[in-house]
Amino acid sequence: MNKLQNKPKCFRLKTEYITGVVVTNPIQFIHSDNTISTGTSTGNKDHPKFTKLRDKLEQNGYISTERRYWNGDRVLVNFSLNGLLFKKGDQFPCATAMNVRLKNKS
Repeated sequence: MNKLQNKPKCFRLKTEYITGVVVTNPIQFIHSDNTISTGTSTGNKDHPKFTKLRDKLEQNGYISTERRYWNGDRVLVNFSLNGLLFKKGDQFPCATAMNVRLKNKS
């Protein structure tokens, strides 16, 4: 039996990094009369430390990462994150959703 299947590996990340961060970018609108309006586009992305963990999990074969849309990652090998167990086939959510799951764990 594979060593990874015997006992799930335990990962830890400071709670402050299991969150989203606001990203703001400048944008321009070109109107039909060729006038230009400027503004900002505001969105959200995973905290860089969470992204680093996610990439490590992918590189080590724990998750399959979906880069085209949010919350599409799937667990390939059982592991735990901050005491929350993830089993093969489970969804591995974005940082903001993970924060909610960790707060609601029993």
